Amino acid sequence: MSSLSFIVPTEEHAQLILDWRTRPDIASQMLTEVPYDVERQKAWLRRCAGRTDYVHRLLCVDGVPVGHVSITVTEPAWKIATIGVLTGERAGRMGAAPLNFAYMLNHVFFTMGLRKVVNHILGTNSPRLLKGQPMLGYRPVGVLSRQVVKDGREIDLHIFEMLAEDWRTVRGRFAIYEDMDGRRWE
Repeated sequence: MSSLSFIVPTEEHAQLILDWRTRPDIASQMLTEVPYDVERQKAWLRRCAGRTDYVHRLLCVDGVPVGHVSITVTEPAWKIATIGVLTGERAGRMGAAPLNFAYMLNHVFFTMGLRKVVNHILGTNSPRLLKGQPMLGYRPVGVLSRQVVKDGREIDLHIFEMLAEDWRTVRGRFAIYEDMDGRRWE
């Protein structure tokens, strides 16, 4: 089985992340648009390094970057975050790589000490992604009908949430007890 690891992105990764992020198949599933500007991407990476409300890593399979993952604290006083996952390479969608969420949730709830994750997923994403959220321990909150407009198209926005105690209940199924930095949380 492939091994997963996470590395902190640096300016040297700007081109790679930008290429993934602006690919039509990926950009169409994202809530925000990013202009194709490497210098702007490098500036964003520099700003990210100083943020306390944002943690991100490159997801690597057997040491090779295959995607970008992020945790954004959206409500610091309430200890709520959202998770973002962008898989830029095929290896990021196969084998052990989809288990990246377990490392991320360990990071959210144990390393960062947050209490809740709320994720927003476009209805145009894979039906497997939407159906899989409850299997990971997320509770469907609801659907905001025609909430997002992209390229003149109205798209439903699916909302899922998970509390720290929900993750503690289901994480044994995945047998992953490390966070994105390799710290073990039993």
